[in-house]
Amino acid sequence: MSLTRRNIRRIAASTIAVGAGVALLAGCGSSTATKASAGDISKSKAGVATAKSDIAALAKPITDWPAVPAIAHPADLHGKKIMLLPIGTSIPVINGVSESTKTALAHTGASVSICNGKFDPSAVSSCLQQAQSDHDCAVMTLFIDYKMAPNAIDSAVKSGVKVLVANEPEPQGVTTNANFGFFDNDKAGIGYYKVQSEAALAEEGTDTNALWLRLTDSPTTTNSSDAAIDRYKELCPTCGLATIDFTTANQDKLASAVSAALVSHPKTNVVIVPVDSFVAAAQQGIQSAGFTNKVKVISSSGSLDGLQRVKAGTLTHDLGISTVYTAYTDANALVQLLSGEKVTPGTEAVSRDFNKTTVADLSLTTAAANTPAWYGNDAFEQEYYKAWGVN
Repeated sequence: MSLTRRNIRRIAASTIAVGAGVALLAGCGSSTATKASAGDISKSKAGVATAKSDIAALAKPITDWPAVPAIAHPADLHGKKIMLLPIGTSIPVINGVSESTKTALAHTGASVSICNGKFDPSAVSSCLQQAQSDHDCAVMTLFIDYKMAPNAIDSAVKSGVKVLVANEPEPQGVTTNANFGFFDNDKAGIGYYKVQSEAALAEEGTDTNALWLRLTDSPTTTNSSDAAIDRYKELCPTCGLATIDFTTANQDKLASAVSAALVSHPKTNVVIVPVDSFVAAAQQGIQSAGFTNKVKVISSSGSLDGLQRVKAGTLTHDLGISTVYTAYTDANALVQLLSGEKVTPGTEAVSRDFNKTTVADLSLTTAAANTPAWYGNDAFEQEYYKAWGVN
């Protein structure tokens, strides 16, 4: 049964909490912390060195993009109606991906529309019903868990609309076919969550005491958060760590949760916010707890607001993934489905570290935000056009 708005509110009210079950390691205020072994100390030093090396490498502009898989017989999409259905356009990075995917697919001659899912199962279902009424050729959902609206998705497929669930893994027990598939982009999500942990360790070294804000909106964000936390523990077993669980639906409670967590763990010196759209709320909590000058903030997405915060010095690192590049990988997955080919999973993250040095010479404008300008070149676009047979 799909979630209702009422259920989401009830779940939202109960899910945000300081992660009491997470091991609080040395220096993070835990009364159960044990003395670190010489082996662990040595491992932490080596892990911090790895983190510093990885983050330094990500500061460079990206010029070597992943290879584009060939499509043997690309579908002719001229005049085809395609709907893009993002989970919610209020998040800048999701809106950027949606708009850039529209631009990419329009290059094939398709007529592309965007229907806002509004983080609401009812709105998602309404969009899918609209696609059926409008006799759209295909719908590609963006960042929507299949379980959010399974009946509506199944109904659209049965009506003849081809549906691709993009940027979410395929759930167990779900049967795909020529008209219904998934584009699993977990590798990219996990990759750029992991580097946030590395950025934190690169900043504070073996003295890092981090508060990780674990985003649990969907299997993708949950898996990515967990992988990043595991990476943190792997690199620095002697570093302190606490977590908070939250969702987009209950972000209004994030500030108070951050404040409470910092008061409970007074040695915290880094706060990791998985998406920079939530940095403002997190910083309210930081200020409320009196930690403004005590912690550094790490985030990702590379939104205009995020990079402006980096330049202003209120955000230390913003690990960005180009919304344009992400959009082209999504568009390619849909072209694969419509061409009768197997949809290939996404590649590892292609990320750039935005810090005060790397943003200094960038044009931080709305016009530049949804272009590859901040990342390097746009060579990947022509490679995708070639794969689609439209260059």
